[in-house]
Amino acid sequence: MRKYTLKPAALYFIAGAMLVLSAAATLLLRIYLVSFEILMYSLIGLFWGLSVLFGLILLPMFFRRSVIYISSEEITFHTGLIMLRRIHMKMSAVQYVTRISVPLLTLLGFNFIIIRALGGSIILPFLSAADSDAITDILHLEINGHRE
Repeated sequence: MRKYTLKPAALYFIAGAMLVLSAAATLLLRIYLVSFEILMYSLIGLFWGLSVLFGLILLPMFFRRSVIYISSEEITFHTGLIMLRRIHMKMSAVQYVTRISVPLLTLLGFNFIIIRALGGSIILPFLSAADSDAITDILHLEINGHRE
């Protein structure tokens, strides 16, 4: 059984992007809503509050709690924020695999694998390039082994 975790570089990129977007929103609100001070400060507080909530609390919890286990029998994806969720799929049920890589962000962990089976699918998010290659290779070997 192999264990895969989500790549932390994707978390850092998302948190940094949220910080930049909040700073840009603050700048735009200061320029265009100067005459509406209460609304301006409320929106600035909202943007920064959401940025802190998601960037510093919820996303790190999601990345820390998400684990992928792949064995010769099944694929298991443990994830969740408040309530933990386990998704299981038997290897014998896997029909096809799709790998999605964002061209410029592949090194940062924006590699996703979609595993389709009869009646369901699993999305494995934010994998490193090496992990996504290894998982797709394992799954392609299993799929080809079922068809022979």
